[in-house]
Amino acid sequence: MTDGSIWSVAPLVLLGLAAILSMVLAPIQPTPRVRIAAALPMALAVVILLARLGAPEAPISMLLADDGMARLGSVLAAAAGLGILSFTRTICTGREGPALVAIAAAGGVALASANHGATLFLGLELTTLPMVALALMPRTEAAVEAGYKLFLIAGVGAGALLMGLVFGFGASGSLRLDAWSVDGPVAAIGLAFVLVGLSVKFALVPFHMWSPDLFAGAPAPVGAIAGSISKIAVAIAALRIGLSLPAPEIWTLGLLLAGGAAVILGNLAALRQDNLLRMLGYSSIAHSGYIALVLSVGGELMGETVLVYVASYAPAIVAAFAVAGLMGAGTRLEDLRGLAWSRPLAGVALGVALLSMAGLPPAVGFVAKIYLFSTLAGEAAWGPLVIAAIGSALGFAYYLRFAVRIFTAPRQPAPRATLNRADAAAMAASIALLITLGLYPEPLTSLVAASMP
Repeated sequence: MTDGSIWSVAPLVLLGLAAILSMVLAPIQPTPRVRIAAALPMALAVVILLARLGAPEAPISMLLADDGMARLGSVLAAAAGLGILSFTRTICTGREGPALVAIAAAGGVALASANHGATLFLGLELTTLPMVALALMPRTEAAVEAGYKLFLIAGVGAGALLMGLVFGFGASGSLRLDAWSVDGPVAAIGLAFVLVGLSVKFALVPFHMWSPDLFAGAPAPVGAIAGSISKIAVAIAALRIGLSLPAPEIWTLGLLLAGGAAVILGNLAALRQDNLLRMLGYSSIAHSGYIALVLSVGGELMGETVLVYVASYAPAIVAAFAVAGLMGAGTRLEDLRGLAWSRPLAGVALGVALLSMAGLPPAVGFVAKIYLFSTLAGEAAWGPLVIAAIGSALGFAYYLRFAVRIFTAPRQPAPRATLNRADAAAMAASIALLITLGLYPEPLTSLVAASMP
């Protein structure tokens, strides 16, 4: 074991330490102190990952990759976990909330670095099980329904993934992620099972219905984990599998059909929503569909497009849930009227997040949409390009409808409400990331380009 390999696993160890510290302190300390105790190792993990972005590869094991994709995905997952920690409150997530968020972040880091079937499965489960536990914490009817829906459908996904690993091992004698690159029906069946397992976690059609219920019924940190940590890690795992395969038809066709259906269905359903969180849940399905379309088409820009897309979506969804957690699960369109006047920072954070998800400048989501359309057009994938264009037009309509209401003057003057420091920090950091990278995307695009093999 070299010094480099020790540093490569240090972020994962620190995230585990954050979870253990939170569990030990939760029964004897107030939640704000527990969050601080968890935040310090998580912040150190982010610093180490940022410092190692350009370092030589030094994997500690064949189970975990230490390449540019793994490091960038780990940075995004750990940073998202740090942001989610800021609005994890005892009232909705219990004393165990900070520990569960840290475990989910550790699972996201492991999944983004997964180079083997064992770490692929463990990473998926480490992100899923904390979400189930957090979802059930309020013990309300909506939360219990959301938690059990996720638990049941995630069980189906886990079973499918394990079957895929079994067939992949049977075809190649290996559990590495390139196991399905061999020819033959056994490997093809295994790859189909793996695609089902990832589609469940990625909320692609027809395995998508847990997403809006989870977003609307569970506490805000759960939806934020599903939309940021989970989406980042699963996208990178799917990208790593796609890069190791000779574009088999079952993989590309499956992603194309599931992704196209997710874009159309997710956007059409979101267009009809009046509830903020259900709208975000259906739109999250559509964003997964965009990424799946890119993975199905392939091409030279495939990897860069996927990484830019998840890097732009994660801070937007974290900002949206930071505001939604403040306002409550029943927040509807009319409830947002005048938010920029009553809570200026929250209103601006939610408005910028929605504009970024719509792909409008000056937010970084505009850069992601440019990459999306450039990749599809560059590969002459006219069918997926038309689907993405229609979906983006629908998304523009409902995102703008919610964003406009935020900046509409209230019917009656509303007193300004103060935010606590943790909420304000999460919102301010999200705004800064979304606007700065939107106006000056070169650091992100350069980092993404350097991360590709």
